[in-house]
Amino acid sequence: MPNSNRMPLRGAVVCPPILMLAKVWFSVYSRAFGWDQCCGVGGMPINKEAFYEGAAIFLLARAGGLSSIRYESPFFVLNDRLWAYLKYTTRVRSPWGFTFTAEEQQLLAESRKLNRVVLGLVCGGDGVASLSFDAYETVAPLSQSAVHVSCYRNHGKHYEVGGPAGTLTRKVAPSDWVRLLNT
Repeated sequence: MPNSNRMPLRGAVVCPPILMLAKVWFSVYSRAFGWDQCCGVGGMPINKEAFYEGAAIFLLARAGGLSSIRYESPFFVLNDRLWAYLKYTTRVRSPWGFTFTAEEQQLLAESRKLNRVVLGLVCGGDGVASLSFDAYETVAPLSQSAVHVSCYRNHGKHYEVGGPAGTLTRKVAPSDWVRLLNT
């Protein structure tokens, strides 16, 4: 009888929770973007949005405490209680800029009335700056036009977040994103 505890390949690491997360991720995105209809299984391209959002969600999963995730466009609902709105930039170095259209601002304001909304600003490969909607609103009040929010960070330091109304009074620790589910 074969030993089921053996590794399939020498040096290979099998991590069932990560494989499950990847399977769920593929399922969420294939349905959300219609890839299951147009590309078929195995032909799904990984677009930049999926790549950066996936990295942010992976950080939460790896930190522990992520028991459920579903996609309610354009939000990721984490543990059935936290609505995460992710924006990304591919810029490699600080400053990282994010534009919020008038429609996005309105959607965030309406959603926050019913849910706990948090923004995850994916700063290229550097990390994720996590903001509550209240913090976002202090630097970028609701506007009828698009607004620009920027994140600045020196190496090894915290993010400074600014917008048209000024900068946050406190800096945002890179670890705030992974501790998000503990609050």
